[in-house]
Amino acid sequence: MRAQPFHRAKASGFTLLEIMISTVIVSVIMLVCVTALDQTQRTWKYSQAKVEQFREARLAFEAITRHISQATLNTYWDYHYAETGTNEAPPDAAVQPSAYVRFSELQFRTDQTINLLGATTTPADHPGHAVFFQAPLGLSQQHRELGTLLNARGYFIEFGSDVKDRPPFLGQRGIAEKFRYRLIEYRPPSERATSAPASTEQGNTVYVKPDEWFRQDLATSSEPLADNIILLLVSPRVSEATAKAANRNVSWVAPSYRYNSLDTDNSTTTVEPVQLNEDGSAKQGTQHLLPPLVQVTLVALDEPSAQRLAEQHRDKPVDLLAEAKSTFTEAAFYERDLGRLKDHLSAQRLNYRVFTAAVAMRNARWDGRE
Repeated sequence: MRAQPFHRAKASGFTLLEIMISTVIVSVIMLVCVTALDQTQRTWKYSQAKVEQFREARLAFEAITRHISQATLNTYWDYHYAETGTNEAPPDAAVQPSAYVRFSELQFRTDQTINLLGATTTPADHPGHAVFFQAPLGLSQQHRELGTLLNARGYFIEFGSDVKDRPPFLGQRGIAEKFRYRLIEYRPPSERATSAPASTEQGNTVYVKPDEWFRQDLATSSEPLADNIILLLVSPRVSEATAKAANRNVSWVAPSYRYNSLDTDNSTTTVEPVQLNEDGSAKQGTQHLLPPLVQVTLVALDEPSAQRLAEQHRDKPVDLLAEAKSTFTEAAFYERDLGRLKDHLSAQRLNYRVFTAAVAMRNARWDGRE
């Protein structure tokens, strides 16, 4: 019998070329997946960091707009005597009142910070505007159930160190102080602090120190509300409908951003008194009136940009508005000045955000009287 020849079975498998091609394809797929995942993580982290960086500024902006909307003057009507210029009758009982006009012991005041806080301030360390007013905010050191107590309140920007506002152990561990622009809140209690000397923390002094009360205990009654806020703008306005009916600009009540509720005409820097007409009527203008609207604008930097700005200027204040040629002295050119500031910040590669809102004043009793 003849034996059958033995044939080795042919083994099936991949050639070296096929394996190399498959490996390349898998590698490309993995590279695409890893790249997409990395970009997604980067985008998420960037978005989250951006939200975190401006969260403090957003909360501060909400606080400002909420408190300004509650500002009040408690306006009332009373006789006006030409002899005294007030509602106080002269010694001669035979003298008759000259007119019946608005009165208020409270005040709403906004202007450039350097004009309100005195000669020690400069446009570099106190940029932009400041606003001071009274509102029923209920801040008291002794009473907790009186939520409508009248408080003085104010906001402005200040450049300085964080040493007095941080825990002492940071300095003991050699952590350097930070110099930043910060939004400052002026918030004295309603009553005088019993634990303080008679010369400090007087509470709401608008009744005894008219037109000067906002400088009382400014250092001891102020606290930083948010870091890295480089600009506060306050623009009192009327509504579009009111401006159109009067054939005026919406910012005519404060064309230079200056508004003083004690003044009858805020287009000038001097406080104008009530003007009496021959027919017995009085021309009061905006005296003892709140503006119907207040446009509030905050410009904030993120922490890396603020750190870079401080390093560039060796922890010294810098007049950013002068560099940007943004004066913010005429409300009619608000958009132009803000655009110049944005362009300057972008050119300096500073990451910023602008918060703007038109705040309706709840207690404004606007009647269009002249």
